[in-house]
Amino acid sequence: MVLRHIFGFLVLIWSISGFASAQGAEPEKIRNFLTVTGFDVAIASIQQGAMAGPALAGDAPDQFSREWVRLAETVFEPDQMVDDAIEMLGAVMPVALLDHGMAFYGSDLGQHIVAIENETHMEDGDAKQAAGEKLITRLIEENSPRMDVFRAMSKAIGSVDVAIRSIVEIQVRYLMAASAAGASDLDLDETDLRAMLMSQQDEMRRNIEVNGMVANAYAYRTLSDQELIDYLSALQDPEMKQVYEVLNAVQYEIMADRYEKLASRLAGLAPETEL
Repeated sequence: MVLRHIFGFLVLIWSISGFASAQGAEPEKIRNFLTVTGFDVAIASIQQGAMAGPALAGDAPDQFSREWVRLAETVFEPDQMVDDAIEMLGAVMPVALLDHGMAFYGSDLGQHIVAIENETHMEDGDAKQAAGEKLITRLIEENSPRMDVFRAMSKAIGSVDVAIRSIVEIQVRYLMAASAAGASDLDLDETDLRAMLMSQQDEMRRNIEVNGMVANAYAYRTLSDQELIDYLSALQDPEMKQVYEVLNAVQYEIMADRYEKLASRLAGLAPETEL
C-alpha cells in the first residue's frame, strides 16, 4: 500500500502545519484539483523518466533492452499513479488548501501557467535541458532580474534539503529492492548505503539548484516579467507553500514506491538489464 511510506515523508510537514488532524476532501474534489493545477500531468510524466532508463542506478539507457521500457511502462502506469495521488491527498490535504490552490491555478494567469507546464512536462528531456541552458547563459549575460525571480520561485515551492532527503530515500529503496531481488551485487547494508548517498549531498544540492534554474528558464520563457512576478507572489503565499509541501511529498512517495516495485522485478529481465 502506497500510504505505508507517505506518512514518513509528511512528519515534518505535520509538525509545522498541523495537517495530521485535517479533514480530507472527497476523491472527486481532489481529482478536480489535480486537473486544475496540472499536478495530474506532472504525476503522469514520471513514467517518461522511468522509461528512459534507470538513472538511479547510474546506468546509461542504451544498456537496457526494450524489456526495461515495457516493465517501466507497466509499473509507472499513469492512471494508477494518479489514483494513488488522490488516495494520499485525501488522507493528508485539508480542503482549505485544495481550495487555495484551485483559486490561483483556476485564474486566467493560473490556467495559462498550467498549460505551459503541462506541455513542458511531456517534452523531450534532453531538448529541454539544452534549450534551458542556452536561456540561462543569455540571462546571465544580460544580468536579467528574471534570474532572481527563478531562484525565489524554486525556493518557494520546495526545500532543497527535503528534496535531497527524498531523493536519497528513493535511491535507497530502489537499490535495496534490486539487491533483495538478486538483480544487484550491492555490498552495503541500508545504513551504509544511506550514509554513502548522503555524503554526496553537496553535489546533489548544486545539481538541484542548477537544474531548477534551467527548468524554470525554459518552462516560463514566454511569460512576461510581470507575469513571473505575479506567479512568484502566489507561490510565496504561506498557504501555497503548504500546498507544495504536500504535493512534493506525494510526488516523491509515488516515485519511491514505483522504483521499489520496479527494482523487485529486475531479476526477471534479460541479463543485459541487470545492475
